[in-house]
Amino acid sequence: MEVLSPLTTQSFKAYDPTKLCRCFIQTHTKCEVIVSNMAETFNGHILNVRTKHLIFMMEDIRTALMQRIVQKRQQMEVSHHIICPKIQAKLEKEKEEAANCAAMPSSLMVFQVNHRLDSMTVDLISTTCTRRKWELTRVPCCHSVACMFFLHHAPEDYVCEYYKKETYMKIYSGCISPCLSERHWPRKEAELDPPPIKIGPGRPRKNRRKDPHEDPKKPDKLTKHGLQMRCSICKSTQHNKRKCPDKDKKYNLKCFKST
Repeated sequence: MEVLSPLTTQSFKAYDPTKLCRCFIQTHTKCEVIVSNMAETFNGHILNVRTKHLIFMMEDIRTALMQRIVQKRQQMEVSHHIICPKIQAKLEKEKEEAANCAAMPSSLMVFQVNHRLDSMTVDLISTTCTRRKWELTRVPCCHSVACMFFLHHAPEDYVCEYYKKETYMKIYSGCISPCLSERHWPRKEAELDPPPIKIGPGRPRKNRRKDPHEDPKKPDKLTKHGLQMRCSICKSTQHNKRKCPDKDKKYNLKCFKST
């Protein structure tokens, strides 16, 4: 990147790439996710309850999580795989791609793997690959799977313990205890009054804070801020198609083709 465009590289580094690039992710996390999809999913789940009073909002979240833990545990109990289903599906895709890899042993557990026009080094002892995908996800990549097939080893044995069914069941082994309603709470002699509520001017705000470049009319689409526009006829950046000097030529050519 520095060779192609030093200015672009400098602008890119200003955004702190250690927080948004997979090449800077530490391998001990065993996860390559760099997006906030989990937070967005939770935000969408509480979309209808976040307008309620704080106590009622927390109660709805508690009951939803209480049921979710039970559902996740029941779904995994009927699974016959050693690995979680979604991880097993990812591993199956790597197995299919391993057919395009050629593993050549350098030692007992170290291989050179030729994949299409590229060549990588795989070490099954240290569980490393040149592409670092195996180190980040701890799910064997297609290059390491090709080496495992060469040794007649099962790729499932090299999957991290975090993705095993046994670990999953331990995580969801707990539960959230049910709570009684206010009617069944013990009564106290002293009355506890709520704090005074100060109502501000205007209508209460319910919508989320939008990005500066986000169009309020089309929240699912970003604006063309920063995008250089071009003429659709001659591809020039100095004008649009209405002021294009070649507009008449294109119109005459279109009329000629129609006749």
